[in-house]
Amino acid sequence: MSTIDKYKIGDIVTIKSHPLLHADTQKNSNFQFPPLLLVKKILLENEKKKLFSDEIKNTQIADNLKCICVYFSNKKSKFVEVHLYDAYLASYKDLKSIEEEGESNKSETNQNEEEDKSNKNEIYNFGGIVQLKTRKVKYKNQFKIGEKYKFLPFLSPNFVLTGVKKGEVTGGLFYHNGKPKRKVAKQFYKVMWFNHFQNKFSEEYLPEEFFIKPLVLAEKTELNEKPKD
Repeated sequence: MSTIDKYKIGDIVTIKSHPLLHADTQKNSNFQFPPLLLVKKILLENEKKKLFSDEIKNTQIADNLKCICVYFSNKKSKFVEVHLYDAYLASYKDLKSIEEEGESNKSETNQNEEEDKSNKNEIYNFGGIVQLKTRKVKYKNQFKIGEKYKFLPFLSPNFVLTGVKKGEVTGGLFYHNGKPKRKVAKQFYKVMWFNHFQNKFSEEYLPEEFFIKPLVLAEKTELNEKPKD
């Protein structure tokens, strides 16, 4: 049985059928990539939950650990929430590169350090620009991947920080026996983006752990400044 400590809020995961988790990826290019997911909430089911079939002996039909995950759909320009059992999920760190079979995919070398060191109070800056953590994940030779494989990148836009609120806990965090029931975010950031699908600006509250360090706006140049030779 999985424990609630297996995941943290903001962890990046994907479904186990992701092509880059399997050796046959190089043999067949007719793939669509599923999105990388961010863990929004973690639920540990009650011990009384039925995990095995009554009809077929020793056949599992459910899991005791469930993750509520989120990804951004470019097609509809909105966040999509999915409920998935731990048995369906794998870490993004297990993704393989296309050219070097069997070697774990690596994002930018300092990504994990950046995530650990970034102070959440520094991330929130009213009117500041932020990105989802999944934007920092890079595939080796990703231009080649984009040409060879059919997939939706699920790339999210940049977001403007427009608000913050404390997380709300309903139903309690622990069972009567003292075992943890769920993990939830303690603080949420409200972000805004232009929704091209609905032709309007949209806003959403998401856990602070979803975001990486704010982007710095490009410096303005004088209109009459002559280009350098």
